[in-house]
Amino acid sequence: MLKHIGVGCMVCIFVLAGCTMFSKVDTPHRVHDIRISGKDAIAPFELYAAVGEEIRWHNQLAAPVHLGLLGVKPITDVSCDKGFKTWFGAIKDVVVIPAGGYVSVCFLQARTIQYNIWTDIADPFRSMSPTAIIHLDAAG
Repeated sequence: MLKHIGVGCMVCIFVLAGCTMFSKVDTPHRVHDIRISGKDAIAPFELYAAVGEEIRWHNQLAAPVHLGLLGVKPITDVSCDKGFKTWFGAIKDVVVIPAGGYVSVCFLQARTIQYNIWTDIADPFRSMSPTAIIHLDAAG
């Protein structure tokens, strides 16, 4: 009887050890929220984040807006994206954020991202926001 209990305990120890050694636990990541409540109302306007942290753009308006990433080479090194589309393996640089919705992405390379918001794509000059900035530093 004791022999069977000992064998059972050893099996439990190996199973538990295997689960902790081989299971991948997602570590919680930091989320940075950017609120869009008008073409001149983006908060924060300048954001500092670390590589791998999630950036979320929230559209608080009653109509869709367009988010345009500026002057970036094709961005292929992203994760946790929601709402972004890909084209030839890179994310598209313009995305529509539905009314009351959000899009998000985790950039995996240190860089500075500049972007604009258009509240009315039919009138791109008068509906364009000032250029906002995200500074992405290497994860520390």
